[in-house]
Amino acid sequence: MIDVQHSIVSPAALLKVIQRQYPSIGASVCELMEQGCNDNYRIKAKRQDYAVRLYRLDWWPKKDIDEELRMLEVMRRNKLNVCRPVRNKNKQRYIKIKAPEGIRFAVLFAFIPGQHLGFKIGTGTQELVQLGHRVAEMHTIADNMKQPVQRWTIGFDNVVNSFLENAPLVLGHREKDLKYLQGLASQLEEVILGQPEGAYNFGLCHGDLHIHNVMLQPDGEIALFDFDWSGYSWRAYDLATVWWALTRNNKSMTQWRAFLRGYTQLRKLTKQEKKFMPWFVVFRQFEFLNFQLSMRKHIGTTWLSDAYYDFHIKFIKDWMKQHLQ
Repeated sequence: MIDVQHSIVSPAALLKVIQRQYPSIGASVCELMEQGCNDNYRIKAKRQDYAVRLYRLDWWPKKDIDEELRMLEVMRRNKLNVCRPVRNKNKQRYIKIKAPEGIRFAVLFAFIPGQHLGFKIGTGTQELVQLGHRVAEMHTIADNMKQPVQRWTIGFDNVVNSFLENAPLVLGHREKDLKYLQGLASQLEEVILGQPEGAYNFGLCHGDLHIHNVMLQPDGEIALFDFDWSGYSWRAYDLATVWWALTRNNKSMTQWRAFLRGYTQLRKLTKQEKKFMPWFVVFRQFEFLNFQLSMRKHIGTTWLSDAYYDFHIKFIKDWMKQHLQ
């Protein structure tokens, strides 16, 4: 048999596993929703729907998965509206799936009804203020956890330097652009790492807080989900990811200010966070490019084309011109 890098587990086969591992929910239907970093399935059950996240092989060590889920349990006990992980019949937070490529881990979540906020934002600001509140509450709960979560660090080396180290694979023939990004990285390093201690609040972050990881529920409440990338970083990075996402979705500064207003009603920003927040949008763009480059081995290479990098480098230059020059 030929080796398999990544298999798509049959929904019918996965349903049998879910029925065996979570008998009390009364699962009856399973369907594949999407392939992304991981494979996501929807389960129709007796009283409500659920979502299954089936991790890629060797995506996270099992202890990291367990820590992510423990964090969510703590946040829910503190009344934060985040995705709810469901333990199996043996009270375990995750289960193992024997796939052709090896043992993969899976987690069951209660399905969050509603629509992604990215599809629902109009010209209003009410939802963004509420989102600001939720993010501030999330950061505060994380700071007050008696047993800190053990997760990775989203730092300068494994974001910016990692991208620059591997960028010649896709930008080696674009020397001018490569030099531009290297110069930009030097400026960014001074802004982020060259400030005095305490200039930026550092702690547990969502890690991928774009507006399509936010659900607007039918009752108007905001729920946060997809903490797969959660880790320790500058809180300004978490906030700037919202700004980055709003800009990429052609939303105005009014909505970014509404989000920031909601956040600062509960948590204050340092003077450096206020001054240098636009630079953390640049950091987020580096993080995004680094992540996409790391996905080459999983989902192929052809989409990382010159047109792809034309778009993203233009975004950076436009951002610099508008906010930092």
